[in-house]
Formats: sequence, structure tokens, C-alpha cells
Amino acid sequence: MRVHLVAVQAEIQPAAYRSAEAFRERVLALTRSAVEGLPEGEPRVVAFPEAFALPLCFWLETPEEIVQAPSALSAAAALLRKRWPEALRLAIPSPAVFFHLRALEVWPVYEAVFREAARAGQAYVVAGSLFSPPMDWEPARGYHRVSRAVFNQTLLISPWGMVLSRIPKMNLTQDETKSFLSGGPLGSQVVQTQIGTLGTLICLDAFHERWVEWVDSQGAWLLVQPSANAAKWEGPWSADARQIEGEVWLREGLAKKLAARENLRYGINPMLNGKFYTLSFEGRSGIYGPGAPIALANRPIGDALVRCAIEKSEGNSPRSG
Repeated sequence: MRVHLVAVQAEIQPAAYRSAEAFRERVLALTRSAVEGLPEGEPRVVAFPEAFALPLCFWLETPEEIVQAPSALSAAAALLRKRWPEALRLAIPSPAVFFHLRALEVWPVYEAVFREAARAGQAYVVAGSLFSPPMDWEPARGYHRVSRAVFNQTLLISPWGMVLSRIPKMNLTQDETKSFLSGGPLGSQVVQTQIGTLGTLICLDAFHERWVEWVDSQGAWLLVQPSANAAKWEGPWSADARQIEGEVWLREGLAKKLAARENLRYGINPMLNGKFYTLSFEGRSGIYGPGAPIALANRPIGDALVRCAIEKSEGNSPRSG
């Protein structure tokens, strides 16, 4: 069975987050480009970057002063000041109340748009990620929050537009901790699908050996790592200024993590690009095999699509195609 793997490298475009329709147009355009020319009926996995949907929390149907605020913190504070009675009613004694306040407005857009994208692209889609409390839907209550915690989380969606898994990030960066996020639980990161077992670890999680070991032990042949790296790709590495960020990323990333595994054979690493308030993201998206990248974006900035077709044999032992 031939499977097409696509990493969507996406640049933050503020206008794409100002309305539900603008976000829909942006996601569908990227999805159409991702699958353009691929043979009908052959499975596809299309992965969007970490934090791709995060700007919705700040920019979806908000006043221009929120969009133009000097920082994400000041933008959140300004919005909370405007809506303090609602925030007080939530009774959450933490600045994370901002994400709770926005969840009922943002989550339905995020979920609906990516479900439509999966159907339109006839693809398994990893839907970037969003900062949100865990959400559920049932007829009497509609969308509702099911926890006080706020996670950096993504969705795995089937080609039929069904959510297969809600996947939280477990290990947080300093910026995420400062945003009052919580690390999520282990369990939903591996899913059985019609094209075999798929694993998803959000960015930093896939640099931790124990989580990659666990995904491998669950029989996954593919590991998707949505990423957003707020550093210059050609600049000094944050942990050791004597080394280059992009070189460390390629040396220590998916290619190394996939080597000599029992089941894992391939990885997709879509990366966010562009500015979000005081943060600047760069990164070359890629598709990886054990020990080496198979395909990389040409540049660490701007939109790009990285595609590869692999032949997946019975079980979880695909080979290059």
C-alpha cells in the first residue's frame, strides 16, 4: 500500500485569523495544495504545525487593539478587562482563564474547519495545535469545557472528517509554562487506523526518549511531530550558543529518534513560521526515515509543502518508495 506523507510548513498570516471564514479559506487552501496531484484513492497523512491555530484565541473577532497589542500577555489582559464579568463567572483563579473564556468561541471553529479539511483532502489530518481546555460536545450542553486545565493540544482526524484522537502536549517549554498551560496525560498519542498505527507527539515531546519509546512499543509505524520553534534556524542554539539551532534540530530530531526502532519507520515534522507578537518562529519542515531526512523544505521561513510517497507493507514495516 502506498501512503503519501505531507508536512505543511505554514507562516502566520494575521488576516487568516480575523474571522471563521478567513481561517477556513487559509486551511482549505493549504490542504488543497498539500494533496494536489496525488492519485485518487491512495491514503494521505497531512500534518499542520504546532500552534498553527493559537492566533485564533487572540485575533478571532476581537478589536483591532488586541491584534496590535505589544505582547500576547498584554493582548490577553486587554481582552479580559473588556470581558471581566464573564471571566469572573468562570471562577478560575489563574490567568489561564483567558483560554477558558475564548474556548467556546474558538474551539468550534478550529474543529469544524479541520474536519472539513480532512474530508476535502481525503486525508488523515493532524490539525496543528491550539491552546484550550479539553472540550466535549453532547446534545443537551453543546460544546463545553471538561477540565480547568489548559493544554496545548491537537486533533487527529480521519479522511471522513471524524476526530480519532485529542492529543495534548506533555512536556512544556518555558513560554508555555508562562502561559499557564498544563502538561497533558499520556494515552491518546497513538491511534489505530485503516492505514496502521499512527503516533503523534507535539514538538518537545518527540525529543524525549521515553515518549518515543512508548509510541514505538505501541506499534506505530509513523510519528508526527507538529512543531513551533521560536528561534532563528541559523542562529545560536538556546541550550548552547556554540551550536547552531537548525543543525542541532536536524542532528537530534526525528531521524535520530527513528533509528533502529522496532516499529517506527517514518516521521513528519511540520514547522510554524512567522511572527506572533514578540515571538518569531522559524524552521525547515521535513519528512524523515531512520537516520536521515528524506525531504526538507528549502527555507526555514515562509509557506512550504514537503511530500513523500512510501510503500507500506503488511504490518508496520514500510519501505521507501
